[in-house]
Formats: sequence, structure tokens, C-alpha cells
Amino acid sequence: MSPRLHHGRLQGMPLRPIPTAFLLLAFAAQYGSGAEAIIRDCMHYSNVFSEMRHYRIFLPPDYETSGKRYPVIYWFHGWSERYNEPVIDGPHRNYDVGTDYGGNNIANFVVAHDVIVVKWDGYNPRAPGEKSLRPYNISPVETYRQFPLYFPELVHYIDTFYRTIANREHRATSGLSMGGFMSFWVAGKYPDLVASASNFMGSSEFVVGPREFPVEYRHDEMRANYDGVRTRLVMGTQDFIQFYHRRMNLIWDFTHAYHESETFESDHGTPGMAKTLLFHMQAFASPLPRPTVWNHIDVYPVFSVWGWDVVTDRSEPGLTVLENVSRTGFRSSVREWMPAGRTLDAVRVRIRSAPLYQPDKEETVRVIRIRDGEVRRLREMADLEGRLRFELNGDEYEVGIGSEPILALAGFNIEGAPWATDTEPIQVRVRVLNKGDRASAAQRLHWETSNPGVKLEMANAALRALGPGESVEVPLEFTVSDPTREIVKLFASVDGTKLTVEIPTFPPAEKASDFRVADGLSLPIYRHAVQKETVTLGTGNGDGQANPGEQIAVLLPDGDAYRAAELFTNDACVDLTERVSDEWGEYDHVGASVKYSLPLIRRSCLPGHMIRMMARVQLPNKPNHTIRYAVVEIKVH
Repeated sequence: MSPRLHHGRLQGMPLRPIPTAFLLLAFAAQYGSGAEAIIRDCMHYSNVFSEMRHYRIFLPPDYETSGKRYPVIYWFHGWSERYNEPVIDGPHRNYDVGTDYGGNNIANFVVAHDVIVVKWDGYNPRAPGEKSLRPYNISPVETYRQFPLYFPELVHYIDTFYRTIANREHRATSGLSMGGFMSFWVAGKYPDLVASASNFMGSSEFVVGPREFPVEYRHDEMRANYDGVRTRLVMGTQDFIQFYHRRMNLIWDFTHAYHESETFESDHGTPGMAKTLLFHMQAFASPLPRPTVWNHIDVYPVFSVWGWDVVTDRSEPGLTVLENVSRTGFRSSVREWMPAGRTLDAVRVRIRSAPLYQPDKEETVRVIRIRDGEVRRLREMADLEGRLRFELNGDEYEVGIGSEPILALAGFNIEGAPWATDTEPIQVRVRVLNKGDRASAAQRLHWETSNPGVKLEMANAALRALGPGESVEVPLEFTVSDPTREIVKLFASVDGTKLTVEIPTFPPAEKASDFRVADGLSLPIYRHAVQKETVTLGTGNGDGQANPGEQIAVLLPDGDAYRAAELFTNDACVDLTERVSDEWGEYDHVGASVKYSLPLIRRSCLPGHMIRMMARVQLPNKPNHTIRYAVVEIKVH
């Protein structure tokens, strides 16, 4: 069998896919057909990387004669692998071909199903010819190569030179370990290119992005990126990452309606390959529609998604956030971290909409700054393509487009408590904002949720008429029966429109009596999970008390040292936008980190005020760490 040669481009010249080991392998399927998959190792020139890049492609046995077009699954390999090399020194690790995993591999699946699988090469040498085992340029970011930016180029190349069904509904990503992380990251960055994504035991967190200012990418905090994408996470009972997978599912299971996961009796690897690839085939047969309202968080200063283009001048670590984007408007901000990091107000943000509006016609635009309610009313002209342009900064804004009333949920506050506690009634005041240019009518607001174990104590609320730019708080009351729940997603139905709010919840916890307040104190602290170091945390007079204007850390004892806690409260005296990462990679080899807070006690806080916060620390016990919650009460002096 010989490869079909295709014309491409190499620095402006025609290029054919170059087979590096043409028709390397052909394997009989275990399904009894006797057919063999076509496997080719090829290369092409990447304009993104300015170099040749390799890939392996798996084609159905009848590809040369069928005349069919096929959906495509892009596969991302793991650490120490390449496009044509299995993992080093690992048993049962060849998931391309052969008898490992009982023959449950990519080649045999392609024999039995009409699909193409493309396995890209994550090779990322720091110097020419270097034997580099760490792919993808993540944790640490070391080279100029940005693999997510290469993905659309590879997709275009494969769609050009192979018979693919070239649309997002018939395109998927999958991968193992570091490649599993990449599968989810790439799918979340390009939901307009990918309709389903799977992840075999990938870490939930890595440092990624521009070499000059990388940022942490944590899947649980980026869940909003997967509107319109079906996702599947494969876990293992003996996998060293399993704890982080369970933590991630505590969020995704209740916020992403089209997420599924399955645990296999397995160590780190690709158990049940056929079952997961079949998940993609089913997604091709029943793709989710393009969302009419979507969200997106991006680590890059410049990006495009769903036909919208965003350009910022950000030159520091951060995330550009677009929320509830539709024809009638959006919310935007640039943050240090999600969901409550400091906004980077000095960053300039230029947004160009998708072609949704009548060309060469003015639209009314109302821009509302969330922190102080400042309103700007503008008249913006759509260009000849029907696109609008917006000039903002990194502060948080609600933008309404159109002359009709446009309602949005603009925040919430827990009533009568500093946080929401599972198994106890939770009373919330949700702020509803009219960001349109006409007054809304008085109406009923109806609350609902698809989360199990959530009882709505108050499902309906009266919503008064709101003038342009006006807002009002409406009540919401519910109880979560599950004492381990960490988030609840609810919808407010207004005139057939669903407005979404996600509310973090915390388990019932005992009051801590043995914590320390560090306000410039030097104490023995655990870092990197198990290393004890004398560390100075906080800034202040070092008296171990909280004073107005001081930045503090809360330390919970663990043997003869302390662990700095991540903190949660809605107390107006506390600014919780400062969060620090403590990497645990040297201990558990996952790539994830533990967070702790450095709250600022506002200067306006009066002496004698009692601050109540929920403290959370992670205690090392690989591969199944434990989480400790404790209530801390701190008197301001």
C-alpha cells in the first residue's frame, strides 16, 4: 500500500506530507475482520513554529478506496513519549498497536470505525537535537513554542490533505497524562473547533502561556470554557493523580451538564481506550449545538473564539475573561486568577464582535463598570461585516447591546453568614441589572437547578421594573443535602431567558482554636508538601494580631510546623484577591499546587470587629491527600 501524496506549502513552495517511515505498521484487528489499519508517520512545515513538525496518522483500512470523508480525533501523547514512541520504561504502555491493554488500542479502533486519528508530536527541545522528555512547553514554560496556537494550523493542514469532515461537530481531542491536560486545554481554548474532548488521567493544573509571563491554568477554574463541548475524564484506582481528578469532578460534575467520568481498575495509562474513543463517535453522531450564550477565559493576550476577536496589551500573568457573551452583550475583565483575582485595570482591551449586526448601522451600547456602577451610553457603528468594536480596560464591565431591556445577573452576596454552608439553609441576595437602553417590565423571576440534592426553599421572586442601568437585589434560598458539595449552579428564568449563577459551598466545619495569625511573623511553615522552612508571611508589626492595613496569613498547625490556609469570607473588611501557589510537583509528581491566601485587612475596618473565615488546607498523603476545613475567628485590633 502506498501513501497518497498531497500538495501543500513549505515557506511559500508546494509541499507534500512527508512519510518518515512510510506505512510503518499494519495490524490485524481483533474484531475478526482481518483488515489492517493504515498507519503513517509524516511531517509538515509549521508556520507557527517555523520548523518541520511530525505527526502519526491512523487511517481506516479502506481509506484509499472508500471515497468517504471521516471525523478526526486528535491525540496528544504524554511525558517521555513522542508521536511514534510509547512511554519509556512502562509496562502495558503501547496504546497505538500491539497486545498491550489486550489490544484495546487506537489502531484496532480505527479498523472497526470510520474515523481518522492524528497523533501530534509534543517534542519541545530547548536546543537543537536535545533529547527532551517533557513535551508541550508547560510547567515550566521554556521555549517559544505554543502548542495550542499550533493546533488550528495542524487542523487546517489535515483537513486540506486528507478526506475529513471538516467541521467542529466532527472533530475531537484526546490524550494521556500531560496530553490529557492538553486535550482539555486545547478544546477549551477552541470550542469553536472541537465538539468533544477526553482526558486519560491528565493533571488538572499546569503553568502555561507566553514565555515572558506564564500563568497557572487550572481546569476546575476554567470550566466555563466548555460551552458546547462534551467532555470525558478517565481515572484509575492506582493512578497517582486520582486525588486531583476527584477534586476537579467536585466542580465539573455540578457545573458542566455534558461532563462524564469513569474510573478503571488501573494505574496511570489508557484503560478502556475503545470505550472512550466510542464516546467521541457518539459525540460526532449527536453533537451539541453552537451555544447562543457562551463564556471564555484565555491565557493569551490576543485570541479569537466563536468569531469574536480580542486584543490586549497585557504583559504580565493574567487571564482575559468573557462571560455571558451573546448578541445582546457580555461581561469582561482581566484577572490575575479565577474567579476572584485582582483585576488588571491598566490593561487595554479591544474587542471585535462576530458579524451579528446589520452592516453600517448604529447600535446603542451601554457600558457599566461593576465596582462603582458608572454608566457610559454609546452609539457604535457596525462595520461592513456587521461587527462592532469595543474599547475597554481590564476592570470588570457589563456591556449591553441594543435598545431593548437586557437583564443580567451581576453578582450575589450570602445573607446572614460569611459563606454558604452545606446542609444548612443558604440565603442569597442576587443582583439583577438592566444593562439595556429601555426599562424592563415588572415580572416574576423563577429559580431552578439541575444539581441533585438541592432543595429550593424560595423558587420565585418578584422583580420590579428596572430602568436602564438600574439594578436590584432579589432573594434566593436553598439547602444542599450533600455535606461535601463544593458548588451549586442555579438558573433564573426571566421571560424565557436563563441567567446563571454559581455559588461555592463549604462543608460544616469545627471552629479552630489553635491557629496563628502571621502579620510579618517568621514561623516554621510546610512548603512543597513536606519541606519545613522558616518563612515570613504577611506584612505588619509582627505581633501576631490582625490590625487595619495589615496583610496576614492564617496558619493551621500540623505537628511541629504550620500550613498556610486558603481563606473564604464575604466580610467587607477583608480583601482576598491575593493568592499564593505552593507547588507540590516534587512530592507527588502531578504538576498541581496548593493555594493559600494573604488577606488584606482594610484600613476602614474598626478595632473590635470579628472576622469569620473558612480556612482550607491540604494535607499530604499521596496519592490520596486529605482536605481539612476549619472556621477561624479573628478580632481586629
